[in-house]
Amino acid sequence: AIAEAGLRERLPELAGRVDPGDPRALESATAEIRALIERVELPADLVEGISKAYAELGEQAWVAVRSSGTAEDLAAASFAGLHDTYLDIRGLDPLLDAVRRCWASLWTARATAYRRSKGFDHAEVALCVVVQVMVPSEVSGIMFTANPMTAATDEISINASWGLGEAIVSGV
Repeated sequence: AIAEAGLRERLPELAGRVDPGDPRALESATAEIRALIERVELPADLVEGISKAYAELGEQAWVAVRSSGTAEDLAAASFAGLHDTYLDIRGLDPLLDAVRRCWASLWTARATAYRRSKGFDHAEVALCVVVQVMVPSEVSGIMFTANPMTAATDEISINASWGLGEAIVSGV
């Protein structure tokens, strides 16, 4: 969809022109990029595929629309939590909108600055979207197979919170 809209080469160029040391300019440029992505017309075959898969989840299922980046969990960098997830999405039109917003989250000021600080080429990263049925939960958690504070791999850390886990994934 991004390539068909003619944005694949344009987005890294827009992001590359901005000094990451200028937070206002970076936020402005990345907001422009996200707006371009959020207005992308989805190809008919993609809409059909999403529609069909969504219908298989059940009549008007509540879903989570999650991002997964190609550089998510690497030895020298972790993009976990930098891209957006949308919870409690219901209906095809809100789902399609959440897919676009997920794609756009590849271009937040924070993710863009982090890529640049770690030496990643903006043109080489990509993001896919995962749609999962929402699971009602009283408590949610995440397990780290290395201590996130010390990077010690002989320690496991579990962080939990009441509800859907929004506080965990948003870094609150």
